[in-house]
Amino acid sequence: MGYRLDNLIGFLYQRARLVRHKDGLIPEIDLIGPIMLPKVCVVRALVDRMMPGQQIILRSTDLEMPWEMEHMCNRLGHELLEVGREGQTVFFTLRIRGTEDRLPTQDPFTLDLSPQAVIQTIDITPNREPARIRGHNGSLPTARPALKAKKR
Repeated sequence: MGYRLDNLIGFLYQRARLVRHKDGLIPEIDLIGPIMLPKVCVVRALVDRMMPGQQIILRSTDLEMPWEMEHMCNRLGHELLEVGREGQTVFFTLRIRGTEDRLPTQDPFTLDLSPQAVIQTIDITPNREPARIRGHNGSLPTARPALKAKKR
């Protein structure tokens, strides 16, 4: 069975929650994906579909994700606002930057891991507003062509 990245992104948005944050309501997405697809590729596909200035919270239990997020944000110029940890789960808050206001790329060998604040979350409601996360018309914005699996 082949996977399409657009289908995976749609699935992630369906499972997203709106989280009350100091900057307002922000979508929180649990990073999952096919076994052989690195989660940072899924994050890149999500980020490419977002508008400049938007924020997103990403949740992952993978040990390598803090470093991958640091390097991805450094390479793409997006802003890693906060990193929090609750047990084995790490929460990343990103702000998407437009092409004209991207952060400058740093030498990857001099990057430090962002400090991880210990947090406690309380999950009291399921996602009741999936259309509000996706946008006004209920469809995902399109970006450049995504990776596609060959059909046999």
